[in-house]
Amino acid sequence: MNKKLKNTIKVLFFISIGAVLFFLVYRDYDFAILLKEMKEVNYFWFIIMLVIGLLSHISRTMRWQMLLESDGSKTRFLNTLLAVMNGYFANLALPRLGEVTRCAIVSKYDKQNFSKVLGTMVSERLVDILMLLILTVLTFILQTAEINEFIAKNPNLGQKLDFIFSWPVIVIAICLGTAGLLFVIYIAKGKLDKYKLFKKLSDFINSFWLGLVSLKNVKHPLLFIFHSVFIWSMYFLMLYVCFFAFDGFGELGILAALTLFVAGSFGMVAPAPNGIGAYHFMIINTLAIYGISESKAASFALIVHGFQTVILVVCGIASFIIVPLINRNDKVL
Repeated sequence: MNKKLKNTIKVLFFISIGAVLFFLVYRDYDFAILLKEMKEVNYFWFIIMLVIGLLSHISRTMRWQMLLESDGSKTRFLNTLLAVMNGYFANLALPRLGEVTRCAIVSKYDKQNFSKVLGTMVSERLVDILMLLILTVLTFILQTAEINEFIAKNPNLGQKLDFIFSWPVIVIAICLGTAGLLFVIYIAKGKLDKYKLFKKLSDFINSFWLGLVSLKNVKHPLLFIFHSVFIWSMYFLMLYVCFFAFDGFGELGILAALTLFVAGSFGMVAPAPNGIGAYHFMIINTLAIYGISESKAASFALIVHGFQTVILVVCGIASFIIVPLINRNDKVL
């Protein structure tokens, strides 16, 4: 099976997952309601969301550059920004493909070691995971009563959470993770270098590690922290401002928006292009905590997610076209 066919199968597989999830969420939804809601939406707030989103992308680019240049190398801002936008676009086809795509662009056009670039991207993602965990804990603290009430009304959800966080599951996960980590360290130390495959893997891991530890070499750590907080603040505001575009949502308050944002973020992690289906499921069920009807919540999820997706498509296509054009003569921008 050639590489092109494999990639096509992968794309179709993950799109199928998204399609199935979307169907399960919206199989009983009356799409006539969507048309009605779209006529009543105040689209001014979506323009505000667009501006906020662009600010978050610029900040993410600057933060990533701090990691890329922590070893003294130089990258071009426009290349890095377009790589980030290309990454978002690629994720629409295949989950996590965007991370590899943006690393490949920076590696190719700014003459950076791919493994190192990939390592810096992982470092960046680890920081994002930390930010999401902080927001999750904060949400549970501030919205404990509302969340407990919802779980009490949905015993099946409570049972699933109890299973996921049960000691047997946690112990098995820790054991598997430890065994995998020890094997990776064993390879990285060159213990299996007599085999060509493991020698290449060892070189990759060591280059990857150089990028991963780039966090400790960031020249301006306070600025790096500022960008991390700013990025996630903008992500949150992108959702919060949408509340004011829909009748009846503005009264929910900022804490409800925070809960919805965290739930939606976990939905985006699902193995489906751009979180399709999973994001909608999380948004609909979270809005139920605050008394929003299922049909209205479904419309909200569709319109907000749809608008954000359109932005990513437009920016992604533009970035895809522009990157090779500005690097034709390999001029520093």
